[in-house]
Amino acid sequence: MARRFPADIPPVPRALSALLVTALAVLLAVSPSVPSGALPEADPAIVRAMLSPGTLPLIPFAPVTAPATGGAVLTQSQHDDLADRVAEIIDHSGARAGIAVQDLRTGATFSHGAQEGFATASVAKLMITAMLVLHARDEGRDLTAAEQSQVEAMIRYSDNDVANGLYARIGYNPGFAAGAERFGFTGTEPHPNGVWGGTLTTPADQVRLLRALYTEEGPLTADERAHIRGLMESVAPEQAWGVSAAAGPQDVVGLKNGWTPRDFDHGRWVVNSVGYVAGPERQYLIAVMSDGNSGYDTGVALVEALAAEVTATLEDPPGDRPAGHLSR
Repeated sequence: MARRFPADIPPVPRALSALLVTALAVLLAVSPSVPSGALPEADPAIVRAMLSPGTLPLIPFAPVTAPATGGAVLTQSQHDDLADRVAEIIDHSGARAGIAVQDLRTGATFSHGAQEGFATASVAKLMITAMLVLHARDEGRDLTAAEQSQVEAMIRYSDNDVANGLYARIGYNPGFAAGAERFGFTGTEPHPNGVWGGTLTTPADQVRLLRALYTEEGPLTADERAHIRGLMESVAPEQAWGVSAAAGPQDVVGLKNGWTPRDFDHGRWVVNSVGYVAGPERQYLIAVMSDGNSGYDTGVALVEALAAEVTATLEDPPGDRPAGHLSR
């Protein structure tokens, strides 16, 4: 994602928004390039104390059908074929992964492992930011200049020290849990020792967060949403991989990624990417989470392969496309 775009995203029409709310309620059941540049440093606090993947409540899934205004609503056969390709991509990687995608043009959704719990790594910083905004509003104020600077460092450059301080600012684990409830999360749990990067979440909940940032239905105001999206759309270039693999040259991309090795998992990597892609031909919310990757590069390749494969199929369902083939 070499280009940067403004955060002024056109709102989702209210009629379609209502349809998408219904779609999300029955959701969220459901390829590669490697970024250039030096390997980013792992989140040190997360390396020291990450939870093993836990068992979280399941969220019912049913395929969504809606009048198409762009993109495609998959038939059951097309959905099943895509599910097989996604499973093959994950199996071939040797890692564990989950993905949730919502096409805001049609209401169509696709997910695979969207109810499974994954450690967030730095993806938690997006939740912390949204909760901090609500925390400030509860106190009858906007973010201070210092807080705005800290949030920018945390989202654009993934600053861990800043995240430590802001996690305490929102009220540590109790404050995070209260914020999770306000955003309607159903499978997100803070780390018992307060390690924000060890927070367990699901791809389904991350799409819920994206909806709160992208549509009018969540607890955030239009100005608050625009501020956070602006940060997501201007992350450091070396951190702009992931869901951006689903984007075309004219698209707006906003994202937050997370990555770290875990000692208890023999140094295998958590690699996650959460964000949106919007432009003339596509409008997607995408959450891809993975663990057990053999390395950072292989994890990024897996995340990008899944994001590209699913969105390419929603745009142009194949009759008989071989696994791993990308139309974009």
